[in-house]
Amino acid sequence: MTPRNFRPYRALRIVLALILSLPRYWVLLAREAIGRPAGAAAWRRAHEAAAEQIRLLALALHGGLIKAAQIGGARADVFPKPFIDKLSQFHDDVPPRPLEALLPLIESELGASIDSLFSSIEPISLGAASLAQVHRARLRDHDTDVVIKIQYPEARKIIPLDMLMVRRVAWLIQRMQSSLDLSSIANEISRFVEMELDFRREAASTKRLAMTLSGRDDVRLPRIIDRYSRDRIIVMEYLDGIPTTRVPAIRGAGHRLSNIARTIGDLYGSMIFEHGFFHGDPHPGNLLVLPDGKIGLLDFGLCKELPPHFAGQVAQMLVSALIGDGDAAIAAAGELGFDVEHTRPEHLRSLVLRIVGDADEDDDLVAILGASRIKRIPGDFALVLRTMLLLNGLSHRLAPGRRLVQAELIEKLAAGARGDFLETESSLSA
Repeated sequence: MTPRNFRPYRALRIVLALILSLPRYWVLLAREAIGRPAGAAAWRRAHEAAAEQIRLLALALHGGLIKAAQIGGARADVFPKPFIDKLSQFHDDVPPRPLEALLPLIESELGASIDSLFSSIEPISLGAASLAQVHRARLRDHDTDVVIKIQYPEARKIIPLDMLMVRRVAWLIQRMQSSLDLSSIANEISRFVEMELDFRREAASTKRLAMTLSGRDDVRLPRIIDRYSRDRIIVMEYLDGIPTTRVPAIRGAGHRLSNIARTIGDLYGSMIFEHGFFHGDPHPGNLLVLPDGKIGLLDFGLCKELPPHFAGQVAQMLVSALIGDGDAAIAAAGELGFDVEHTRPEHLRSLVLRIVGDADEDDDLVAILGASRIKRIPGDFALVLRTMLLLNGLSHRLAPGRRLVQAELIEKLAAGARGDFLETESSLSA
């Protein structure tokens, strides 16, 4: 076991990071208490130092802390700008482990030798993240190309500790700075990490989303091979496509980037605002362009079901803000669970324009959120917000300046605000 997988070592490293970060804040808070508040520059330096400690800690320990850093970096409504600057660019890719180190887990989970199950497994990983890595393989009995997603052996031992420490740290900081709603963020991080750790849930979400989207001829999801999928292993169909990170390759294969962008926008608009059940991680590497032009979706650990009527309320808030009906937008935001007691309509509209991509990408989301005076963003909307912001970046990658993904999303928004989608996936499954 490497030191970073040793629970006491992880706890000590987290405590050390706190020791290096908190004294700066104690000094600043003490100055406020005696009526001699420090300036903005002093607070910025404290935030930058703390954010750097979090970054170094996540890089050193991996596991749930990488995921925590990612999710925290997407919560510009809560964290100061230096944290967002450091953590929003945090990638969930880590150096892959040697395949040989993971073969015992595969055999243990599947109850058979590797040679009896697979005629070949590619030793080079297709991708590695904080909790698992994937390898291309060929099934011996089906002679079929598949992908094996392998959860790291120690993940279920260290993740509960990581999440406990995240919650304890959030509690401690909130005791010092009660205006920060860190406890709810810590709980949200724990929920997301637990979702990604539950491979049976991920397999079920993949199959459910495939059924939900079965009427579309422009998207394809990998088929789960149930016979070879377990608590810590998922075996699924291999999709041969070009990741949307490789724009020149997509163009070189004869695909029109504008069509790809429109398809992705329509697809996500349909999942969020029509079905209320969506793929919550549209990282460019999780979207493929298949040879026939269809979009291939990968990685379903963050599939999210929205509460009944939630998607319609989101659509109502966003569309009302876009058309300038500030009172209706504020009312819809309040119904969704936003704390908008001190929010002005024009500030909410600025935030909405940034969310749907109808604004300069350089507009500072932290500054917009600060101006909006929104004190709380509901957890269910947080993943929608992250998804839409990722789609904005993808749209710029595929069709710079044209906002084609956003245009399709807005069409679905408008339909949702009109109530065109009378039955959502949530209501159908109830």
